[in-house]
Amino acid sequence: MVGYVMICYGVCDALCSISFSPLVKLVGRVPVFTVGAVINFGVIITLIKWRPHPDDTAIFFVLAGLWGVSDAIWQTQINAFYGVIFPGKAEAAFSNYRLWESIGFIISFATSSLICIKAKIIILFVFIISGMIGYFVIEVTEKRGGLKKDNNGNVITIDELIKGIPHEH
Repeated sequence: MVGYVMICYGVCDALCSISFSPLVKLVGRVPVFTVGAVINFGVIITLIKWRPHPDDTAIFFVLAGLWGVSDAIWQTQINAFYGVIFPGKAEAAFSNYRLWESIGFIISFATSSLICIKAKIIILFVFIISGMIGYFVIEVTEKRGGLKKDNNGNVITIDELIKGIPHEH
C-alpha cells in the first residue's frame, strides 16, 4: 500500500509541476504560493489531529496527493522566484538555496531518531510560517522597487551596502 500512496504523491507532484508555471503567468506568484502554503497547512494540521487507522485508505491517498501538489509549487516556483529576484546572480542564488536545503536534510537525518513525529510536524509548521513571512516580505520589497541594483542590474549585497563598498562587475 505504501508504494501506491507514494505513486499518488509522485503523479500529483509531476502533473502539478507542469501546470503551475502557466498558472503563475495567469494569476501571479502570490496566489500560487499562498495556495501551496494553505494546502501544506491543511495537511500538517490533519497530520497533527488525525489518528491513522488501516481502514482510512482514502485519507492516505488524499494527503499524499495534496502533499504532491504543494511540493510541486515549492520545487518549481521557488527556483523560478530566485531567477526573478537575483538577475545576474542566479548561480550564487541557486547555490545558496541548495546549500541551505542540504543543511536542512542533514539536520533532519541527524535528528530523525531523536525527535518524535508530532514534534517534527510542529517544527515543519513553524518553518512554513517563517518561510511564508519571508516570502511575503520579499514580494512587498519587489513591489516597492526590489533590491538595490547597480547600473548593470546586479543586486548589491548587504555587505556592500553597509560598508559602502563600490560595486564592481
